[in-house]
Amino acid sequence: MITCQNLCEALERWAPLEFQADYDNSGLLVGDPAMEVHGVLVALDVTEEVIEEAVKKGCNFVLTHHPIIFKGLKKLTGRTEVERCVMAALRHNIALYAAHTNLDSIEGGVSHALAKALGMNDLQILAPRENLLYTLTVHTPTAAAPRVAEALFAAGAGQIGHYDECHFQMEGMGTFRPLPGAQPAEGELGERSLVKEQMQRFVVSQEHRAAVQKALEFSHPYEVVAHSWASMENHRSDVGYGVVGNLDQAMPWASFVKHVKEVLGLRAIRHSPVVAAEVKRVALCGGAGVDLLPRAIGSGAQAYITADISYHRYFEAKGALVMMDVGHWESEQFTIELLADYIRRKFPNFAVLTTTSLTNPMITV
Repeated sequence: MITCQNLCEALERWAPLEFQADYDNSGLLVGDPAMEVHGVLVALDVTEEVIEEAVKKGCNFVLTHHPIIFKGLKKLTGRTEVERCVMAALRHNIALYAAHTNLDSIEGGVSHALAKALGMNDLQILAPRENLLYTLTVHTPTAAAPRVAEALFAAGAGQIGHYDECHFQMEGMGTFRPLPGAQPAEGELGERSLVKEQMQRFVVSQEHRAAVQKALEFSHPYEVVAHSWASMENHRSDVGYGVVGNLDQAMPWASFVKHVKEVLGLRAIRHSPVVAAEVKRVALCGGAGVDLLPRAIGSGAQAYITADISYHRYFEAKGALVMMDVGHWESEQFTIELLADYIRRKFPNFAVLTTTSLTNPMITV
């Protein structure tokens, strides 16, 4: 039996909720975690048509990129489509789950899927995320230090980029005096103890912090564990928004535009003035990524592909690169198969369907 919780845990190991933006609302939005799941329907958005499709196809878990509940819901009266969708999901016992900016942030996520569809290689994250790394410092009896280190590594400590077991240690002497009521692992009540200790320091990513804290408390021999957490200023090269990479070979501008239109199924593209005869290096961000334009310019790209660009923002690209608005849904359409393929790999022989409902609310004629 596969439960809603099983699916949630698998998705969050891949795209941790800790990676979502502060304003976001990713995760399980509607549904009982203990509910048995009979089938998953994957879409970009939750709409009334998608809910109806899920009911007809026997899917009681709808997995989308965009959260249906974004702002607070104060009423469920059916007045808006959001309210009607939530009410329908509750009525038919359908769970709703969204993987939004957390999926935007990971390697192999939304922008990577778009880059892969366009045939780009040598991919790097365009805007690495900050404030996702911590150092954990703990003082441990020397004899117990290897055991504590292994327990913390197993919980996710020491992982940064393409490295793991990142750890610093320095030996010294620690003193303490157990007072009445204490149950010391070493020493006697009322007597000062002098113990060989190691100061152990671990790099810990935000998504592992809670598990590492539990592992520390379980594995450390002291009744009171002397430890501290400190935020690091390092960027996460493996977590962030957007992608920059290269085409297999440089393409004349007209050929590049044709290529983008064919891959994304576009009738038209809105872009800033052309500044290069050929395109080889491309930056992109699925969805609304105009705020990453300075990063795209700094990456040396000849073109920056994103969506939802307002009129005045086009002036910011003048003379630096071509900024291209390909449409929000269009830039994220490959996310549907990205999500479906992940669930299929994690849960073989389980019904995972992709929507046949077109949820794009914008039409270009």
